[in-house]
Amino acid sequence: MQPLRELRAEDADAVARLFFEAFGDDRRLDAEEIRTWLANEELRDEWLRVLEVDGRVVGYGDIYVHPDRVQLDVAAPGHWEAFLGWAETEAAERGVEVQVYFPAGHALEATVAQRGYRLARSSYTMEIDLPETLQQPALPDGITLRAYRDGDEEPLRAALNEAFVDDWHFHAVDRANFREFYLKARGFDPGLWLLADDEGEIAGFALAYPDHVGEEGLGWVGTLGVRAPWRRRGLGEALLRAAFVELHRRGRRRVGLGVDAENVTGALRLYERVGMHVVRRGDNWIREK
Repeated sequence: MQPLRELRAEDADAVARLFFEAFGDDRRLDAEEIRTWLANEELRDEWLRVLEVDGRVVGYGDIYVHPDRVQLDVAAPGHWEAFLGWAETEAAERGVEVQVYFPAGHALEATVAQRGYRLARSSYTMEIDLPETLQQPALPDGITLRAYRDGDEEPLRAALNEAFVDDWHFHAVDRANFREFYLKARGFDPGLWLLADDEGEIAGFALAYPDHVGEEGLGWVGTLGVRAPWRRRGLGEALLRAAFVELHRRGRRRVGLGVDAENVTGALRLYERVGMHVVRRGDNWIREK
């Protein structure tokens, strides 16, 4: 088998097609999204690779190296083993585990199970159809709502890290990560980043986007969090409903988000309470070191 080579900008269309071939609507991407990966300074060139056979790109995979694991994303129908082997070698050199995520029930399950992976955790994609009219939600006493603005970068990053510290496989968001994956995210609109303010402190946040990658017209709540001292006061629901209002103003009538199936803060119950429903499940498989 030919060795993997680094991803190039001219591969973007082929890679987008591979994701659709491998996963259908469960992982629909476009070439523009692929090109943003090449521009992301947190993603090393050697971490994004393709398999080329007879001049045709037949597989794609990328890794992201965390202190405790190597995370693999892959779309390579008929060539899964090449990318799994690459990620496993990288993990073995570092003495860490490998994690791979893909839609539940996919045929890839049998392949990874044979290689010693186990199902570790699931997540859901949830959606809601918004009504024709929406009202601004009431906020807890003492809380005001405002949009993200210059100077919020560090306080918001600190609030993110505090709010998600108990999440499964939490890794702190550093300055470079926040810049590349949040501020430079496709569709970033500061008017859709809503911050709950309590006398100058960020109590919670809803970071929304006008579209979801590969699903134009689907508004997306990328990150919703409330810091521990402000929980159980209805702030999370108020933030989510406020995000719905802002997305509705931009013409969105469907909104989605992703959630850990075993979220410890009760997020799944919150989303169900406001009328969201599960549309698909994704699974994380782990190969331990």
